[in-house]
Amino acid sequence: MVSIENLKTSNSFCILPFVHQEKQFNNIHNICCYENQKQTDDFTQNSFEAFNSKKMNDLRHKMLQNKFPVECNGCYDKEKLGLRSARQIETAIWLKDLQALPKVENNILKFINLEKINPISYDLRFSNTCSLKCRMCNSGSSSAINAEYAKINNLWPSKFWFFGNSRINHDIPIDEKIEKVYLAGGEPLLESYNYDFLLKLSNVNPNANVLINTSLNNLDEKLLTIFNKLNNLTFVISIDGVGPLNDYIRHGSNWETIIKNIKLVSNHELMFSTTVSMYNIFNIVDLLKFTQENYPDANHGINIVNDVEELFIENTPMEMRPKIIQELYEALNWAPNNSATGIMNVLKLLEINNFDPNKFTNFIKYTKILDTVRHESILDVQPKYKKYFTE
Repeated sequence: MVSIENLKTSNSFCILPFVHQEKQFNNIHNICCYENQKQTDDFTQNSFEAFNSKKMNDLRHKMLQNKFPVECNGCYDKEKLGLRSARQIETAIWLKDLQALPKVENNILKFINLEKINPISYDLRFSNTCSLKCRMCNSGSSSAINAEYAKINNLWPSKFWFFGNSRINHDIPIDEKIEKVYLAGGEPLLESYNYDFLLKLSNVNPNANVLINTSLNNLDEKLLTIFNKLNNLTFVISIDGVGPLNDYIRHGSNWETIIKNIKLVSNHELMFSTTVSMYNIFNIVDLLKFTQENYPDANHGINIVNDVEELFIENTPMEMRPKIIQELYEALNWAPNNSATGIMNVLKLLEINNFDPNKFTNFIKYTKILDTVRHESILDVQPKYKKYFTE
């Protein structure tokens, strides 16, 4: 018999393959959103078949035998560097959730008994519809970026890739068995399929744990009405700086609108999510102070950009790192635990000699192209880079 206590301390086990499915708008089913690893044996499989595919069954068996499936190397590699991975974070959250634990244990037991299982958690992406052009994002997650990249593809074809936008109304069983739903995009508050889904869910299972990852730039009365029918709703609000810096990184965003809309949804649970990149590496402490002073009850997750390599924080010049490192260590004295985990991950990457001048050159190239196209200047919001952008 598998012990939940043993799974908590396993070096290979992750809860997500046993409970979770990410459904992309191109009808691809992923194990999770962190590494974009497919669940399916082939692309003809539907949602249920993908969750019970040979690939998934093999992966689960390996984890229960304390083996390390290659599909999850992204997390394992981070742990080898001393970073706290999504595998560790997600597993800890699920296994200490007393409400969800019976469903979790049931799925694990059914799998061990060779029975087919259903997800109890979904990450739903109905489309990439989005009005923002965040600099650490890509065409796959923003229709606005996709349209822009189609126009500037000739400037850097391998970087500014684009594709035909697609959209899907995911067909999943909406019932009381659903424990958790995470809605993202694109911008979920712009996609009408999210509204339709939440309306159905509120009628069938209003106690489901719903998280909406949003820039909170778009809000109307229709949305507010449906939100108030959900009993366990959390807004995961993406902000990457205070004021103009946030609006520069997340082009199309309006800081004043975000602050106004936070007040409108403050009767629900609030979380903040920050992606640390080359643009805001100097401002993590300022942003944490802002959320702590204004929203002291809200968690604030600190994540590291892992998509656009030109913005990886490893590209930070070595001579700029000591001051950043000092400020982050000082922040650990007062930062909440959930933020401290992210800060430690940032520190571990800044404290090793991993700077590549060629990648820093690409950071400058990437930034200058977008600055020109968007009629912006990095030096207006991040003057610390003046030396590198005026030489």
